[in-house]
Amino acid sequence: MPVVLVEKQTPQIRAIVLNRPERRNALTLELLNELNAAIKVASEQPQERVLILRGAGAAFCTGLDLKEAADQTKAHATAEMVAKTLITLSQTRLITIAAVHGAAVAGGAGIMSACDFVIAAEGTKIGYPEVRRGLVAGLVMTFLRRGSRSSHDIFAPTSWRTKHARVAARLRIDRRQPRKGNWSGQPRCCSE
Repeated sequence: MPVVLVEKQTPQIRAIVLNRPERRNALTLELLNELNAAIKVASEQPQERVLILRGAGAAFCTGLDLKEAADQTKAHATAEMVAKTLITLSQTRLITIAAVHGAAVAGGAGIMSACDFVIAAEGTKIGYPEVRRGLVAGLVMTFLRRGSRSSHDIFAPTSWRTKHARVAARLRIDRRQPRKGNWSGQPRCCSE
């Protein structure tokens, strides 16, 4: 089964689906390679305008696959691929939208942060668990600063816990949030 699915919505809109629902779309080298390739293919199509990134199953993405991350021979390659994916996603000419649900934590929150827009379902948990271990989410810091007023917004006392989409919206980590169950309607702006 492919770990990344590509769905053509219209001639201008393409959806890329992280497809490891049994592992909550945890990031592996294979998934990151396929995601990069899919983004590049979409970017090269002149008619493409919008890229929607979503996750299959119960969660958008829960970060690195810890089984693969435990393999020290793959650690450096995995970190490089995560960085490459974030850069590819943030520098594509396409408008990128992360349609987030369930959980977007660690690397999943990083991928979400690299997108131009985020639509998060109510109750979505967004977090950077590295902070609990005294680490900084270094690979995603550039993307976090882009949408936040200050670093205090990102790593304030509430960052010791996973943020819910509503809290993240107030911090401008998440720029738009639809009403519960209203994915087809017009999303309301978080600053309203």
